Amino acid sequence: MSARSASRRRETKETRIEVDVTVDGIGAAQITLPLPFFAHMLEAFIKYSGMDVRLQGDGDIAVDPHNLVEDCGLVLGAAVSEALGARDGIGRFAHAYAPLDEALVRCAVDYGKRPYLEYAMAALSGRINDFDVEVLGEFIKAYAQNAGATIHVDHIRGDNPHHVAEAAFKALGLASRDAFTVIGTGVPSTKGAL
Repeated sequence: MSARSASRRRETKETRIEVDVTVDGIGAAQITLPLPFFAHMLEAFIKYSGMDVRLQGDGDIAVDPHNLVEDCGLVLGAAVSEALGARDGIGRFAHAYAPLDEALVRCAVDYGKRPYLEYAMAALSGRINDFDVEVLGEFIKAYAQNAGATIHVDHIRGDNPHHVAEAAFKALGLASRDAFTVIGTGVPSTKGAL
C-alpha cells in the first residue's frame, strides 16, 4: 500500500496554516501555534489517531482565536481527506470512549464522505488560561466538514473543562485510528460508492 499522505496550506487575511499529514504514522505531532492549550488538544488527537502531523499556524488571535482554531480544522480535515483518497478498504466506522479522571467522553465516527457533527458538549465552557474552550467545537465542525466525516461527540460525565476537552480529543483520535485502519478491499459501502 502506498503512503497515505497529504499536504495542505491556507492563507487568508486572518490566518496562515500549513499541514503535512501521514495517516499511517506513529502519532507524532509537531504543532506550532500561538495557542498552547489548543496545541495540547491537537497533540492528544494526533497521538491517539496514529497519524503523523506537522501543523504550523498563526493568525489574528488578538481579535479572537476562533478563526485560527476553525481554519486549523478546515486544513487538517482537507489533508486527511486527501490522504485517505478513495478510502478503499478502510474500517470507516468506529467509536471510542476516553476517560480522564472524572471526565468521560464518547466519540463515534464515520469517514464515509458524509460530513456532519453532533456535538453534545454543553459542559465544556469557560476559559483555560486565555483560551475560550467553547471554540473547540468549531475545530471539530470544520474538521468533520473537510475530512468528509460524520462525528458524534458526547460528554457523559465530568466537570473539569480541561479534562472534558482532552477526553474528547483523545476519543476522537482513538475512533479515527480505528476508522482509518485498512480492514479489507474495495469501497466500504453497500451502495458501492461513497
